[in-house]
Amino acid sequence: MKIKINCPILGIDGIKPIPNPDSPGGRLDPPLPLTLKDVCINAVLSPMEGDDEKKKFTKWEIFKKLREAKEEVELTAEEIVIIKKGIGKFNPPLVLGQSFEMLEK
Repeated sequence: MKIKINCPILGIDGIKPIPNPDSPGGRLDPPLPLTLKDVCINAVLSPMEGDDEKKKFTKWEIFKKLREAKEEVELTAEEIVIIKKGIGKFNPPLVLGQSFEMLEK
């Protein structure tokens, strides 16, 4: 299924995007918004208890798909489940809720 991954994650006001903590920032260079792509990449690259070599390699394959994607990525239902587990483990409800909704569209 095709997922649009360049959508920003919005703050509590539902209007302004959450700044990406990994992007460069400053007065002259405002930080880039946190996107679904960023959240998904962090989810698959974060180690989880119980991940064996096969699961880690599957996450590596998902990461490569996400990294190469510009606007949309083709993901299987199994890959979405893996991503959602990582999102659920490492993100607050504000990020989790929006990410899940975008992944389920």
